This record gives sequence, C-alpha cells and structure tokens, in this order.
Amino acid sequence: MLDEINCISDLRGGSYKAFQLIYDEYADRLYSFVLRQLRNRTLAQDIVQDTFMRLWINRKQLNCFGNLQGFIFTIAKYRVIDHFRQQMAQPEFVEFVGQCNQRQTEISPEDIMLYDEFLNHVAAAKGKLTPRERQIYELSRERYMNISDIASHLGISEQTVKNHLTAALRILRNELSGLAVIFLFWL
Repeated sequence: MLDEINCISDLRGGSYKAFQLIYDEYADRLYSFVLRQLRNRTLAQDIVQDTFMRLWINRKQLNCFGNLQGFIFTIAKYRVIDHFRQQMAQPEFVEFVGQCNQRQTEISPEDIMLYDEFLNHVAAAKGKLTPRERQIYELSRERYMNISDIASHLGISEQTVKNHLTAALRILRNELSGLAVIFLFWL
C-alpha cells in the first residue's frame, strides 16, 4: 500500500523515487481507465505518459493530500476530453453521422442542432486566436503535424511554435469549457 502523504511530500521535493512509486501504483489502472474511454492503445499510452509528465512538472503545486488517485485520474480525464475536443474541432458531417451509426443510435434533430451549435462555438473560439496561433493550432490539431515539422514548415523556432500553441489551447479551453454538455452524446 502506497503511503500517499509521504510520497506527495517527497514528490513535491523532487524525489524520483516517490514519482516511481506513484507511477508503479497507478499507471496500470490509469491505462485501463483511459483505454476504456478511447479504445486506442497507442493514444491511451500517450495520455498516461502525458498525465504523469504533468504530475512531475506540476509537483511543487500538488495539494491533494489523501486523494492522489483522484488527482491523477482527473488529469487523465481532462486529457481524454481534450482529445475528443480535438477530434470534433472540424469533423465532416458524414463522419459525425458515421460515429452515431456505430453507436446504433438515431440522429435526432436535437443532435444535429447540438452539433451545429458546437461547430459554431469552435469557429467563434478560433476567431479569438491571432492568425499565427490559429495557423499553428490547425497544423498541430487538425493536420496532426508535430512541433518540429510545424517549425520547419513555418520557418520559426520550435519554442515559438510551443508558445503559440500553448496560448491557442489556453484560449480555446477557456472559450469551450462551458460546452461539456454537448460532448455527452459523443461519449
């Protein structure tokens, strides 16, 4: 059994051993949780890795004594939601219909209205980005280019790409954060 309080305290101090103990305790369960949501092994592995990377990066701000598992699973849950948001950023309507058909559901007029409303919100949120942020966001999230490819393509540094992408994602998350209800029929 993991002594969470001591592990969190040690982790906040930069202990790799504490991080390894936490990883060993939760990684398999987290992977199972994410895999059930996404049904994609590679993506599930990426999200688990990203979750623990975020835990390490933000270790000094940890304030979850007594509920480390909940904290880690919450990070992963939001990464899964982000993935679905990215997938829905500009889907073709035919893909939307296909996904609904795979779930053996009827597409109601309400579903179509929600879908259209969501696309309008995404377009409005993207309209709040600077032209460069929007360009980098679209290359990253809609054309699935990695940071180094975007930097080469645009003739800018990787750090500049990261800065613009971080700013764009922050704006989009803030603008779309209240739309969680729209995602429910997708999950």
